[in-house]
Amino acid sequence: MADLFHELLKPPSSADARSNDKAYTDPVALDYLSTLASMSLSQIESSEQQSLAQSSHSLLLSLQALSKRSHKSIINSAANHSHLRTALPALAASTDDLTSAIPKLDNEAVRFSTTYNKSGDNEILNARKRALLLSRNVERLVDVLDLPTLLSTAISTGSSAPAANYASALDLNSHIRRLHGLYVDSPLVASVSAQADDAMQAMAKNLIASLRAPGLKLASALRTTSWLRRVIPDLDSTGAAGNGGGLGALFLVCRLSTLINMLAALEPLRELAEQERIRQQQKPTGSAWSGGQQTERYLKRYIEIFREQSFAIVSMFRSIFPVPTNEATSRTSDQDPLQPIPSALSTFPFHLIEMLMETLRTYLPAVKDQPSRDSLLTQVLYCAGSLGRLGGDFGILLATIDVGEEAEDEWVEVVKRHRLMAGRLESITLITRALRKAFHFVAGLGSGTLGAVLLQPFDLLKTRVQQSGSHSIRAAVRDIAKSPNALTAFWRGTIPSALRTGLGSAIYFTTLNIIRQRAAALPFATVPVVDGHHSSSLPKLSNTANLIAGAFARAFAGFILMPLTVIKVRYESSLYSYKSIAGAARDIYKTERIPGFFAGFGATAIRDAPYAGLYVLSYEQFKKRLSSLHLPRSPIGHTQSGVSMGSSASATINFSSGALAGATCSFISNPFDAVKTRIQLQPREYRNMVQACRKMVMEEGIRSLCDGLALRMTRKAMSSALAWMVYEELIRRAETTWHRTKGHV
Repeated sequence: MADLFHELLKPPSSADARSNDKAYTDPVALDYLSTLASMSLSQIESSEQQSLAQSSHSLLLSLQALSKRSHKSIINSAANHSHLRTALPALAASTDDLTSAIPKLDNEAVRFSTTYNKSGDNEILNARKRALLLSRNVERLVDVLDLPTLLSTAISTGSSAPAANYASALDLNSHIRRLHGLYVDSPLVASVSAQADDAMQAMAKNLIASLRAPGLKLASALRTTSWLRRVIPDLDSTGAAGNGGGLGALFLVCRLSTLINMLAALEPLRELAEQERIRQQQKPTGSAWSGGQQTERYLKRYIEIFREQSFAIVSMFRSIFPVPTNEATSRTSDQDPLQPIPSALSTFPFHLIEMLMETLRTYLPAVKDQPSRDSLLTQVLYCAGSLGRLGGDFGILLATIDVGEEAEDEWVEVVKRHRLMAGRLESITLITRALRKAFHFVAGLGSGTLGAVLLQPFDLLKTRVQQSGSHSIRAAVRDIAKSPNALTAFWRGTIPSALRTGLGSAIYFTTLNIIRQRAAALPFATVPVVDGHHSSSLPKLSNTANLIAGAFARAFAGFILMPLTVIKVRYESSLYSYKSIAGAARDIYKTERIPGFFAGFGATAIRDAPYAGLYVLSYEQFKKRLSSLHLPRSPIGHTQSGVSMGSSASATINFSSGALAGATCSFISNPFDAVKTRIQLQPREYRNMVQACRKMVMEEGIRSLCDGLALRMTRKAMSSALAWMVYEELIRRAETTWHRTKGHV
């Protein structure tokens, strides 16, 4: 039935089409026709029409949506399909060309791999390797190329801060020398090394020019010669321990050039003196120039400059180039059979003296006035004595100067008066040295007494706390305040404390000064002051020397003042009811005899000796650090020494250093102080240091060794700060006054 419907529904067409349709029938249409045949007529008329209408409408909507979405793709696809007819032949031709070109490409690849193989030697490949290496190390090469510029900059700015810039220049030059040693065949390194050599020659010229500076100081000369030893090592092959060698000769030549330039500045006075001398030869008498006034002015100024500069040259040379020791000389003689070349200083004074003698022989006879001749001769004798302290006294050569027979007696009298004045001056010098030593005693006495009087309440409270073992400062204060006269009670024992502390400080500072002065003469006990920044005029010793000097001085002073210490402690204590100091001394002698006055010396020595040694060491270190913070490093020629530092600044630094050192060392040595106090107050219960320490720890605990720690730290910090500040300021001002007086003399 479905087939019949299908035939009926088909439109009429050609015979070929019908034959094709029979061969192929749409199964969907046949299925629909079968369904339609099975339906009743009423269903076909009613529901099927609506269903067909809905299906037609939905298909229409789907076609419209599809046309909106895909019409461009369909059009493009159609266009591309139309181009396939021409593209496919072109693709086939290209494929044929590629097939024929692949063997050629393979041959070229084989030729390239064999030509530019890494194991082979090819100029282009080597050039590329060098270019790649250069690109990777371009920053290093730039750094190497900048080395001469940095070196020249450090040398050119060395005049403003040579301590830093010259040291940097020497380090840069050493680095360039190492590079040149590693890469001998490198033209670049050779060029950099040549530029560095030129820069170091400029640095050597600057250093030599600095040696010719008129106001050259010893510290600057030491730095300059040390740099010259590194810049031009061939000048002084023996080093600082030798006789100077070529470097010493260079130093003398530079200083001699400075002396000649300074004397050449007197050329106007010399011309006047020369004119006066010529006029005297032409007109012996009756001339206003016959007295030799212009010649006297010239000679006075000449001798003054000569005396100052000659002494400075010789003394500075000896400080920079010290005489080698016997051991060094013997080692040198064992290694070298020839005798060492003598120092340039061995003949240099003769040249200086010949310069002066030649000038005196030429112009001194022109001075006809007797007082003027006496003044000039006295000045020359002082010059001879100045060089005589360095082994160059030329006073005997003055007899070779021909000034006329009538002036010989005058010269003899002048020499006698000069020797008499020199003897008196030597006596005055000895007295001054004795007074300077005594001044240390007076300064120590004043500083110690002042600190003891001001801080006596702290010492009294410390003694009461340590004797009671209650560990309470408030209880001790309340106990003292219950006295009839509370204010006076806090200063109980001031007299023995002031006597002990004042005399102890005087003996301690005097002994310490003597030890430090002796230690300053030992080369291994001193340290150089590089920058000159310090707040004290005392000797600068090494840490070990400061430790030993402080410990020994304190132990010696403590032994001498031990009786006063025992009397002070018992007089301050509430365990004894002494009415007077004399009564305390009589009672101690009556009950314990002489050993009673030295009770607790072992604990005192063990406490004070390490304390004092550590204190001096800490004090010097704190002072050094605070001084460097207060005064930054200055350029050459503008460094400030401790004497030139302001009084307020030096006093502040010394006070702060003393307080910090006192607090630190008091904390360390407080257990010994607590044991010492128990032995001195109760010698029958606490017989010695070991037994007393064991008894205190067993009965009262380890805390008993810290009794009075806060009070002792406060008192020691304040007393040490006051004592050292007053002592340092008195010595500093005295040293300034002595130097000023010495300069006037």
